[in-house]
Amino acid sequence: MKHFAPSLAKSRQSRQSNYLRLAALTGSLALAATLTGCSMGTAPTNAVVQGAALNGVVHGGQQPITGATIQLYQVGTTGYGTGAAALLTSAVTTDASGSFSITGKYTCPNTTTLVYITATGGNPGGGANANSKLMAALGPCGNLTSGTYIFMDEVTTAAAAFALTPYFSNTISATSIDGFGSPNTTQAIAGITNAFTTAATLASTTTGNANATLTTNGAGGTLTITPEAAKLYTIADVLAACVNTTGGTSGDGTACGTLFADSGPTGVTPVNTLQAAVLLNRNPTSSNANGSANNLTALYGLISPTAPYVAQAAQPTDWTVGVAYTGTAATMAEPQSLAIDATGNVWVVNNTSGAGGSLNEITPGGSMAVFSTLTSGTANAIATNPRNLAIDLNGNVWVPTSSSAGNVFEYTPSGTVNTAVVGKSPYGVAIDASNNVWFSQESTSAVTGFTEFLAGNLASTSQVTYPVIGSATTLPSYLAFDANGNLWASSGANLASATNVTLATGLSSASCTAFPCTTGAATYTNVTGLGTEPFGIAASATSMWIGDAVGNSISNVTLTTPTATNYGNTSSVSTPRWTAVDGGGNIWVSNRGTGGISEFSSNGTVLSPVPATGNTTPVGYLHSGLTSANQLAIDPSGNVWVADNTVNTNAYTIFEIVGAAAPTVTPTVLALKNNTIGVKP
Repeated sequence: MKHFAPSLAKSRQSRQSNYLRLAALTGSLALAATLTGCSMGTAPTNAVVQGAALNGVVHGGQQPITGATIQLYQVGTTGYGTGAAALLTSAVTTDASGSFSITGKYTCPNTTTLVYITATGGNPGGGANANSKLMAALGPCGNLTSGTYIFMDEVTTAAAAFALTPYFSNTISATSIDGFGSPNTTQAIAGITNAFTTAATLASTTTGNANATLTTNGAGGTLTITPEAAKLYTIADVLAACVNTTGGTSGDGTACGTLFADSGPTGVTPVNTLQAAVLLNRNPTSSNANGSANNLTALYGLISPTAPYVAQAAQPTDWTVGVAYTGTAATMAEPQSLAIDATGNVWVVNNTSGAGGSLNEITPGGSMAVFSTLTSGTANAIATNPRNLAIDLNGNVWVPTSSSAGNVFEYTPSGTVNTAVVGKSPYGVAIDASNNVWFSQESTSAVTGFTEFLAGNLASTSQVTYPVIGSATTLPSYLAFDANGNLWASSGANLASATNVTLATGLSSASCTAFPCTTGAATYTNVTGLGTEPFGIAASATSMWIGDAVGNSISNVTLTTPTATNYGNTSSVSTPRWTAVDGGGNIWVSNRGTGGISEFSSNGTVLSPVPATGNTTPVGYLHSGLTSANQLAIDPSGNVWVADNTVNTNAYTIFEIVGAAAPTVTPTVLALKNNTIGVKP
């Protein structure tokens, strides 16, 4: 049996650099996927360098695979899943012990080129298996040294396939290139680079083991990182059932035939184990995505009592894999909301019960780069009950509170905390395409509905207030801008059975000649047809998606009409609060009731697990370490991040579902500015 890897320490990432300095993992295991110095933006222009000599081994479970063909690839830069190129100039195969050596057979196009390695075919002990294909994600080519040792098996294959799912070939067939690649754009390069980091978080390419616990010590504090190792080993066992045979074809009754028939959606049939691993993440449920309730059972049934890895005892409800990032009571108590910045760093605001709030920055490598108590000495203000956050075009993080003091906060890239008073109980925050920052007021005694700071300038000389007109808006709470530049506000956060969502159009500060200014230049329209209690709002390219925290549904309102259409029920969502739209237009929903995360297609079809008749669970993707899902966000790598907030129960965790979504432009204001809402970077 394989054992979980021991703890690692990771170096922190500096957020001030124009370059991604992704954390190097050090400690008792030397991870070959160490990622440092990857340039953001267009492809690097470093000189071609001779590749280091590499050594490694290929295993099918516990058995060496002999005669497997080894190939080293650079990721493509011409689009998602395209452009990957082989680097080895002559053939390399594994010997009788499954070992291989690469010396003088490749050059690095440049030191920062991302590379991965594959092992195809070979004999796992009982005869040749042409359907076996394993891999390991290695990282920047320049980081490979003569001391790099590579262990390829089903565990490293599952880790790489899941982390890099959004970047795999779009066509899966017998003639597929099976390559990984991204567009050559700033955020796409950041996304695929961060995905390599996530693969290293899941598993070690030095030992072939899943990582059970990692520890990082960043400038903001210590984080304990807990990947779902048992889930990863379960997937590895499913793959091993095919790898350790002589192969097969879909539906032929062999282990490979079962894997290929049941891992892909209808019409997509893999022919090797790498393709199947990617499809398990693209098609993580059986009952929804494939129309067959038996697929999960058939795949889990491939695991024999003598399987090489320690699988989880119970059949999973889906194949998604997650990672928990846990702080302490002093540094990350009760995460409330989160948002993703342009380089894929996760910003978390914590609403500690009975105390002031705080702010964290977590790097893609899992290091806490920032911890701030959100205390401003300039106004002697403390962020009491911070509720939300948003990131502007300059990297400033904006945080409103729900206290009657009316404080809002700005955390700058230099670490300065600024504050202003906007009235009573600012609650929601959103930033428009011109980088104007907007706050709502949900106090019953507030005289204004919205406060705007022009061009992201937190000063009275740029402050504009917009009074609520009539009864159209009741306690505006959560905010979002649509693709047309209109502001939407929900009121359900504080009023039971409050069905108000308001569309504000014609917002303009043009009538202001001196600041601060109060203007009535806005029109408010109530949205009709909503559920019981609308909560978080997210924009797609053509509509708005709203969680109904009491009515157990999600509402969709097109931009052409303020009338809602409701989707879902208690079998697909459970106290849904927050919504997010990924780069492919799918909608992700956090379920406060189960802690699960639901996924819907752009037309409202549920894609995440639903319970069988007579059952109440599962609802959404369920994960160990995610118990009370609050706000969620999707990063440029396609990872889904969730604030796990259980008030007064010492919750110190944020959770990542790996590579399950489509890569997404972040922060939201950048997508609004570039008209890329619901579009990949």
